[in-house]
Parts: sequence; C-alpha cells; structure tokens
Amino acid sequence: MTWAVETDALTKSFPKSTGWRGLISPAGLSSPAVDRVSLQIGQGELFGLLGVNGAGKTTLIKMLSTLIEPTTGSARVNGYDLSQDAAIKNSIGLVTSDERSFYWRLSGRQNLEFFASLYGLPPDRLHDRVEHVLEQVELQDAAQDRFLTYSTGTRQRLSIARALLNQPKLLFLDEPTKGIDPLVTRRLQNLIREDLVERLGMTVLLTTHDLREAEHLCDRIAIIHHGQIQTVGSLDDLRQTFTLGHRYIIQVRELAGHTRLLLEEQIPGVEIETNSTTSDGQINDILLTGAGDEPVLNQVIDLLRAEGTAILSASSSQTTLEEIFSYHARQPGEARALPEVNGAQTSDTGSGISKTEQASSVPFRQVLPAFLRRDFMQEASYRLAFLLQFFNIFFSVLIFYFISEMLGEAAAPYLTEYGGDYFSFVLIGIAFLGYFSTGLSSFASSLRHSQTTGTLEAMLTTPTSLSAIILASSLWDYLVTTLRVLVYLAVGVLLLRADIQNGNYLAALLIIVLTVVTASSLGIIAASFIMVTKRGDPIQWGVSALNGLLGGVYYPVAILPAGLAWLARLLPITYSLHAMRLALLTGASWSQLAPDILALVVFSIILLPLSLAVFRFAVHRAKVEGSLTHY
Repeated sequence: MTWAVETDALTKSFPKSTGWRGLISPAGLSSPAVDRVSLQIGQGELFGLLGVNGAGKTTLIKMLSTLIEPTTGSARVNGYDLSQDAAIKNSIGLVTSDERSFYWRLSGRQNLEFFASLYGLPPDRLHDRVEHVLEQVELQDAAQDRFLTYSTGTRQRLSIARALLNQPKLLFLDEPTKGIDPLVTRRLQNLIREDLVERLGMTVLLTTHDLREAEHLCDRIAIIHHGQIQTVGSLDDLRQTFTLGHRYIIQVRELAGHTRLLLEEQIPGVEIETNSTTSDGQINDILLTGAGDEPVLNQVIDLLRAEGTAILSASSSQTTLEEIFSYHARQPGEARALPEVNGAQTSDTGSGISKTEQASSVPFRQVLPAFLRRDFMQEASYRLAFLLQFFNIFFSVLIFYFISEMLGEAAAPYLTEYGGDYFSFVLIGIAFLGYFSTGLSSFASSLRHSQTTGTLEAMLTTPTSLSAIILASSLWDYLVTTLRVLVYLAVGVLLLRADIQNGNYLAALLIIVLTVVTASSLGIIAASFIMVTKRGDPIQWGVSALNGLLGGVYYPVAILPAGLAWLARLLPITYSLHAMRLALLTGASWSQLAPDILALVVFSIILLPLSLAVFRFAVHRAKVEGSLTHY
C-alpha cells in the first residue's frame, strides 16, 4: 500500500533562542514539540489526532504541510518526501480554525478565485472549480457577500471550500468545528464523512478537542501527548488495549455485611458504592471494572443469589473515548505499536494535476494577474483614500513650487548642471524618490500585512513559492508609484511650468528599471531581517534616512561637505537622481549618462544575488524556528 502519510521517527525541537540572538549565540534546542512520531495513515482513511493544547498536533500538521522543517526523522505525504514541497502542496488541503485568513473586504467568491490562481488553475477551469466547491459547502447564496459579513460557521465553510480547490488527495483539518454552533457542526461533519471521505475517497487527518466528534467520525484515532504518540487504532482497538475494558454495574437492595466481605475477598477489583437509601432499605451499586468477562459476572450473581440478596438490575457499558484520552493525557508512556490498517486501499481520487505538474511551483507570471486583481479590488473598496493620495500630490508640489519662488536666482549657481531651475530639480527628486521608498518598504510591508491578517499561511499551503508571493504582492505598489510619478510630473509641467519636454526618455526608462532593481534588492534584505528577527526594520529606516539626507532629493549633492559627499557616493539613489535629472531636464546623451548607469548596473549585480541568498536563508531559518507566520 502507498500510504497517504508515513512518518518515521519524525521529531521537531525548536531553537531556544530565536531572531538575531539565535543567529549570534545559539542556545540549543528546546524539548521536542513532536518526539519520534511514527505513523501510517491509509489512503481514504479518516484519521483523528487527539491531544491537549500544546501536545504537538499543529506542529505535526505543519511539518507534513512543509511549513515547518523537522529536526530529525523523515516523512512522506502522498508518496512525496518533505523536500518536495511544491508537489506536496499540490496534493493537500489545509483547514485551520483561524478565521482571519481571508481578505475581509473581498467577497467569498473573489477570495476563492484568488487562491485558486495560486494553485495554477487555468482561467477556463478556475470559474467552474470555484462554483463547484461553493456548491459542496452550500455557500452559493452567500458567495457575493463580503467576507467581513460572514458568521463564524460560514467562514469555516469557506475555509473548507478553499482547501478543496485543488481537489486534494489528503485534507488536513485542524479543529475545523471550533467555536461553531451544533447545527453547523453537524452539517460540516456530514460533509467531511459522507461527501469527502465516503463519496470522493479523500484522506482526512482531523484534529479536534471534541471527543464525541472524533468518536463519531474517525476510522482510527491517535492520542498524542508531550509530542509522543501514546496509542493508535480504531475505537474498538483502543478499548481492547485499555485496562478498563467493559464495566458492569449490579444494583442490589440491603447488601449484608458478610456478603460484602465475601465479594471483596473473592472478586478482584470489585467496588461497592451506596447509591441511595429508601423506605425499603439501602440500595448499593456493585461495580466490576477491568473484569469484563461473563464468568466473573456470573460468579457475582451466583454469590448474591446464594446469600439471598435482592438484585434490582444489571447493566454494562463500554469504555469511553474520554476515559481513554484522559488516561493517556496523564501518562506520557511509550508509543505503542501501530495496529494494522483494516481498510483496503482506495482508488486514487486524483488531484486533477499530473505528477509532472506537481513537481514544480506555480510560475510567477501565472499568479501575477491574480495578485493585481486582488489588490485592485481592495483599493477599489477604499476609493476615497485612494483618490485623496493624489490630491495630496498637488499640495506637495505646490509647497516646493513656492519654496522655489522664494529661493529665486539664489539657487541657480548650484543647479547649473541641471538647467538652473530649483522647482524642476526638486520635482524630479520627490517624484522618483517614490521608487526607492516603494522598493525599500513594499516587500517588508506585504510580508507583515500577510502575517498579521493570517493570509500568509493560507498562501503558503499552495504550490506558489514564498518569493513569488512577496514579489507579486509588491507589484501593485510599483504600479501605484508609477502613477504617482506621472501625476507629479503632470502637475509640475502642465500647471507650474516645469520643463522636461526635451528629455532622453529611453534612458530615463532604463534608469527607472535599474533603480527598481537596486531598491527592491535592499527591500528584500529588509524583509528578510524582519522575517528572522520579528523586530523593527533598521535597514529600511537607515537607508531611507540616508537617502533623504545625502541622496540629493531636495538639494544637490555638490553642497554637502566632502565627507558626506563621499558617503553619498555609496548610495544608489545618488546616481539614480543625478542621471534622471540629466536625462529629463537637459536631454543628456547616453555617453553623458554612462557613468551613473554603470554605477547602477554594478549595484544591481551585487545587491540582487545577495538579497536572494539572504531571503532564502531567512525562509529556511523561519521554517526551522516555526515562525514563518509570526509577526
């Protein structure tokens, strides 16, 4: 049999020191959150994982979902090793109880269309797939409503719909009915058991604190405590291996003292309790626990009859899952041998994606339109705020225009190289500073926003890589920045007589591209710092401060003292703004612009590979620490 999940001594111990402290002075590893877990889950099985808070359930699921890197041991999910993260993510779905993991100002359907794109679903299949999963969870009528209007139960159903978008072979359900009313809970349970498992043959790994839910739904159950699997098997298997077995209660009236002594001497484990006292005499309960076989029961009944004791009733009950769970949650113990899976291997339900397609991440170019649509729809929901930022441009330009009028000819000697007009000089500076500001802040900002809203983990369970997610999330900022730059220039040229009509526009375009590359590289490094340290961003702050002070945004670098002027030459923005002003204000030739362009090329060649290497290290470190979605 090819197992849906197969783990071998899978262990996760988190570093005691995280962030920059852990990088500089590692303090070793904490006690294992998951400790040598060996499990086998059959295809088409509904498998329950029970444990108290902190037992290791979520950590185990996140390792199997490739969101956390194990310390030791190995695992295969749907036949793929954990190193094949894109293939695993293509074949699984993950549902958590975190209701923050959607875009609240988008509708349910718009949310699903966005996440479907991250699975690489082509446009001709995407719409039909979204409508199908909405029908599965009975959300067609609410699909057009904004997510922020949904009840807790509706949000959880949408979470399940999202997890079904790629037709997963294996579905992880981490407390899917937490905080939901009984009626909605029953509907979700029926969906899981009858539709997903029995009809579609899907494998489901379910964690829950509702023991009745586990008893009702699951084919097999594992109990995890202190990171170790204490016992695993079907409910009947667990009852058979549990010491209490069946329990019998014999209710009698007026149990004589010598009869009590005979029972306690001849029947091991017997318990006698006084139930109540009536006008007819005292009623006692005789409890047989751990005996469980009929000969002992018959022996007790024969003894009572021989003593002339009136038997009022006799009943039996099986050991409950709650008793089994309570026993193992108190006793760390050793993991028991796994019972053999009774169910036959089910047919492959198919994920709708071939193994060849599963071998790689979804291409960046394929997910880019989805991110642009998402950001546009969110901006459109804040129309007034979006428009006000452009009104602010007009007032900002006016301020510098009046400053230039005040300076008059006094500034001309310092601006001869750029045509002598301070307003045109500063207009280029404040307009194109936006590209540096966006490059420095957008990657860290999009990462932090995704973490705080809970959407990052949802995106990371898709086969789209984290780097593609961060890059695509930043593109909208660059488009808005470009629009802002055009508005700046339009206001300056059309209303306030700035002169850029004879510029070298082709060279200006190349300068913008190189500026974006260098600024983005610094921004990626800043985002990596935040990902590891979970603290403020000194890189963005420091570079932004130096750009404003030394980069020539508001005044030419030539007026700086020699030491500061030398430091300014270490900043990419110095070359970007110098070249941009020459290109747009004087129409400088390619040969005149060559030194600045060459400097920007050198910055790009150095910073881009460095930023990507730092980012890969930061992602690896965050997965080791289990902090990829922390903020």
